[in-house]
Amino acid sequence: MIIETDRLILRPFQLKDLSHLHLYRNDPLCARYQAWENTTIEELKFFIKENMTRSLDDQQIQIALAAKETDQLIGDIFIAKKGHTITLGFTTSPLHQRKGYMLEALTAFIPYLQKRFPSSEIICLVHPGNHASEQLLKKLHFTKEEYIESFNSDVFVLKK
Repeated sequence: MIIETDRLILRPFQLKDLSHLHLYRNDPLCARYQAWENTTIEELKFFIKENMTRSLDDQQIQIALAAKETDQLIGDIFIAKKGHTITLGFTTSPLHQRKGYMLEALTAFIPYLQKRFPSSEIICLVHPGNHASEQLLKKLHFTKEEYIESFNSDVFVLKK
């Protein structure tokens, strides 16, 4: 699966993404709202190889978000499917935040998911205090539905 926008390519991870992935996965500003910290090169190499073998038909996958001009990794999108629910997660490298990249990516990717899985509901879990992600989801017509204490996350649901 490859989706192109004006500035981006959404594509499978490649081993050449390793150094940029390692850079933002180990940035405290990036990790503060995520479930990871201090990931090693070897762990990320395994992560990339594992995701290279997956597709959207699998229960879980992460896809790379790359700059179209350079094919440099600038973020990623997580997709997990369970029943008729698709959970999305997203990360933008701090070097590329606040430039509209994730809005551009999700504006293209969400309709693709809706067409591919028309009976599925799309949700996002957002750490309280992650105001940038909350604002992004509101622009994409998600609404905040509830807070799940065990995940320390607000649940945002895309209205059909």
